Amino acid sequence: MFIQVHDSLQMRQNYPLAIYYFGYHHNQEHVIRMHGLDVYQLFYCESGRGEILTQNKKFLIGKGEVFILSPKTYCEYYSISDEPWIVDIIGFRGSLADAIVNRLNLAQPSIFTLSRNFDFPEFVKNLIDIAKKPNSQIELSTYCYKLLLLLTNTLTPVLPITENNSDIITEKVIPYIQKNYLKDICLDEIADACKISKGHLCHRFKLIFSPEKSIGEIAIECGFSSASYFGYKFKKVMGMSPNQYRLIN
Repeated sequence: MFIQVHDSLQMRQNYPLAIYYFGYHHNQEHVIRMHGLDVYQLFYCESGRGEILTQNKKFLIGKGEVFILSPKTYCEYYSISDEPWIVDIIGFRGSLADAIVNRLNLAQPSIFTLSRNFDFPEFVKNLIDIAKKPNSQIELSTYCYKLLLLLTNTLTPVLPITENNSDIITEKVIPYIQKNYLKDICLDEIADACKISKGHLCHRFKLIFSPEKSIGEIAIECGFSSASYFGYKFKKVMGMSPNQYRLIN
């Protein structure tokens, strides 16, 4: 469901924060915007996985994660999973939007994990009832401000996919797994402990789950400049080569 707030542009510009549109349980399609939109776009991933390209960086967003796109900035985003990429979206602007977003340290593109005690979809769902009311913009503006304040206490930034953090991934994640291999650990726990996006984590560790791909292909996908350097870092951490690791797993 995608809803445009129908108050006039002049009315919305009079509010320090105003919701321009929102989407609830939206099956996100492939989007390319050369100059972005005039609003901040706040995405929450309900299910599936998506890839977002903006400001010369690539971000993977997975279930339970949040991303904020800045206004008037090139962006492209699309699903990278077999299942539908279901998201909740809020587009907002206002005379104080830039100052508030900067003050809350949300201006730079980043993936955030969301505290499990905050129900973002339910929050967005409530906007549907509010938007049906006459002259709803004041209540929507208040709701938007409340949301941003709540997010500052429930969001944890995680690492984007860049060529510079390959070492961080291998040196954090693999040692954590080695240390806790006797425990029943899940993807959420690994991602939280290592401050890494779940989508990022799934994307990086394809060695076992992509047996049809060569080590060289996986190395490039994981952000390494060459298969030999990937092999060197892998062996340094795991004590064996990627091919040896594949054979025993």
